[in-house]
Amino acid sequence: MIKIKILMSLLLWQLAVYAQTPVSILLKNATIIDGDANVKPFKGSVLIKDGKIYSISASAPKTINAKTKVIDCTGKFITPGLMDSHVHLGTGDLTDLKKAYATTDSIMKNLLVHGITTVRDMAGNAPFLAECKKKVQDGKVPGPDIYYAAQFAGPGYFAMMGAGRKGEEDLGKNPWYRAIRSKADVKPAIADAKKAGVTGIKIYASLSKELIREITNEAHQQGLLAWAHGAIFPSKPMDVAQSNVNSMSHANDLVFQQIKGDTIEIGAAWAQLYKGLKLDTNVRDQMLLEMKKRGTFLDPTVFHAENNKMMNAALITRRANELGVKIVAGTDWIFPSKNESVPLLDEMKLLAAKCGMSNLQVIQTASLNGALVTGLKDRGVVRAGKRADLLILNADPTKSLETFDQPEFVIQKGEIVKK
Repeated sequence: MIKIKILMSLLLWQLAVYAQTPVSILLKNATIIDGDANVKPFKGSVLIKDGKIYSISASAPKTINAKTKVIDCTGKFITPGLMDSHVHLGTGDLTDLKKAYATTDSIMKNLLVHGITTVRDMAGNAPFLAECKKKVQDGKVPGPDIYYAAQFAGPGYFAMMGAGRKGEEDLGKNPWYRAIRSKADVKPAIADAKKAGVTGIKIYASLSKELIREITNEAHQQGLLAWAHGAIFPSKPMDVAQSNVNSMSHANDLVFQQIKGDTIEIGAAWAQLYKGLKLDTNVRDQMLLEMKKRGTFLDPTVFHAENNKMMNAALITRRANELGVKIVAGTDWIFPSKNESVPLLDEMKLLAAKCGMSNLQVIQTASLNGALVTGLKDRGVVRAGKRADLLILNADPTKSLETFDQPEFVIQKGEIVKK
């Protein structure tokens, strides 16, 4: 009797393990767009196992496991999953957490069904974001993989912000919104941010160039990335670039480098801009070449800029691309919570239409470059061994980016996403 119970237990355990084993997927006869613009599209088949791309072959394998799900992609196109490198999912009203989570859950689902499989959140409430991230990882809520930042600024910035966002207190005094007054604050502040689960420090405002460098160096020492605004008043864009940050956000901000003086005052700088500050192309090029030399990514947020009548962003981004500066697609925009088009597509279309990029280059900004700026080496390209975050498209994205609006299939970590 005991032996029978043991055998039954073993059988049930084996059945449970078998039931949890992911089904392999074969995507056959597709045109594959790698994610690196230097790789030409090619015909092939992609075999997915255990959440990763197992193999890519010129033709479909002749023998496959009977449990493998086969999708005929003849006439279709495979790309990496998209990444929005500038979102804010944790900055809303958090006074009613149940309501806030419900809204964010809906936003995340809409992101995913539109092919956005990863996001870089550029500062928000870390515990809220950590919970959103965990729910996605645990399969409780459909959504993109989330990587997030802590926001560091001088005390003047947080004083200007007042009592903080709804549902939060002590703005500037917690690990994810931290006021930095001196060099002594930096090391413990970054250690606290790391404990809060951040991937990078967003260096934001009201900081000297010395403190920007200190924050950047210490972030790198502690294994975190440094993501900065293009201008961190009173510090100028060149001060930011020369601190070796990993990325600089908002191409429009780079125009402030041409304002005379060693520092810039925020009110006066924006007043000059709105009076029609003319772009100095020599200063622009010096700024961009410094970024290129240091491998600094530009997160231009062109869609955001155009909606705020800041037309320098497209001009600067166009020149950045010509000079070889690495560019990522990010929106810094409000995402709809229902099944509506996402602003990342608007950003991508502007990068093509106004910034001189080929569609392959645009796809790289929203895949490979997004992964690299976030320190991720496991995704962003369609290659064996990489995480299987993939899109199957019905039309050729090298001819029209509109096809990204309605992917036929979204595959995240080797599983087909339900619409």
